[in-house]
Amino acid sequence: MKFSEIVQLLESKGMMPKSKPGLEKIRSAVNQKSWFNKLDSKKIITVAGTNGKGTTSACLETLLLSAGQRVGLYTSPHLIQTTERIRVQARDISEEQFSQLYEVNAALIESEQLSHFESLTLMAADFFFSDLFSQKLDFVIFEVGLGGQFDATNVFPNGYSIITALGFDHVDILGTTLEEIAKNKFGIIKTDNQVIYQKLDLGIWDLKNVFRHQTKSTWTEVKPFVVKESTTDLLMVHSPWGPYKINLLGARAAVNSMTALTAFEVMGFNPAEYLHALSNVRWAGRMQKVVLEKYQFPVYLSGDHNLQGVDSLLEIIKQMPFKEFHFVLGIGKDKNASGMLKKIFDIPNARFYLTETPFKGLELKDYPAEFLRSAQFANSNVENVLDYIYNQKTITPDSCIIVTGSLYLVGQVLKNHGIKI
Repeated sequence: MKFSEIVQLLESKGMMPKSKPGLEKIRSAVNQKSWFNKLDSKKIITVAGTNGKGTTSACLETLLLSAGQRVGLYTSPHLIQTTERIRVQARDISEEQFSQLYEVNAALIESEQLSHFESLTLMAADFFFSDLFSQKLDFVIFEVGLGGQFDATNVFPNGYSIITALGFDHVDILGTTLEEIAKNKFGIIKTDNQVIYQKLDLGIWDLKNVFRHQTKSTWTEVKPFVVKESTTDLLMVHSPWGPYKINLLGARAAVNSMTALTAFEVMGFNPAEYLHALSNVRWAGRMQKVVLEKYQFPVYLSGDHNLQGVDSLLEIIKQMPFKEFHFVLGIGKDKNASGMLKKIFDIPNARFYLTETPFKGLELKDYPAEFLRSAQFANSNVENVLDYIYNQKTITPDSCIIVTGSLYLVGQVLKNHGIKI
């Protein structure tokens, strides 16, 4: 089969399991792999949380690579192409390797009736661990797709559990209280784990202590830091190991990179020796500055898709030098659109434009009427929105465009303009 046909076939399986949440199918699949019972948990890191999982994973990958380790990374979602989800040594798997992986696992995927995400998780693990591909990795980082306890990545033994910022998202699946959400995400923590966690709400400290006692795990809170300087291009952070620069923006970049550094130290490395590596971190779609040649003006792409993400975006723009902002917004149908839009529409000196995100997106007719009325322009095609902004000739050196609300929308813009990540 051609690569494109394989991707289409996998996507047709649906992003979520058709049965109730559980690990039975993926566990049955990996148990049929010769490598599964030989896995060394000390080489596996699992990253869960509401926001910051991807950035933390990318920062930790960069640090480990700089220390001479061979590293595999599994993340989701992809922005442009499925191969972005599986990479070794910071290089995406090739289309040929992806196709070979599918052919090797096709019968198992069908017999176990795996979902899209379960299939990709099985394929990624086979790429990382099987003798067929012989990667001989020192560490593998698995970013949880959704929640933790019932996520397909949780089938693997892990020595390290990283918990990033917790907030409200996917409440229809994970629960409507922070404690319910935390309980699901803490489900990645296994016996004798080293747990690295971002600051927790006081209301879930009792839950933390329950998990710590039950799993006999050791918990390390992310080290303190101070943001020394922030510009439109980089962040300067002062850490216990010394100052470092990271070319990501906002306090969220600081706390996520510090989470990676804290984990790096817990894993036995000296962060002070590798701080310089963080200036090389690239994580597309998170306040990523791009120049769209068609328009010749800069655009920031920020896939903030929940209330917590929007809050961190608002903190970032307070530090930016622009006098006016143009927000292009496309939001998923399963998100708190009213809450997200209210926060953004309250921004002074800003104009707002509504569009649709290509996957599970809210249709324009379903946006709250008050925001449709207040928007400068609304169109289901994001390119039509960008054309409209360009033709209005309102973009100046003192203004900028921010496309946000969904990583899928960000991916669509990148794809439309042929921007490689």
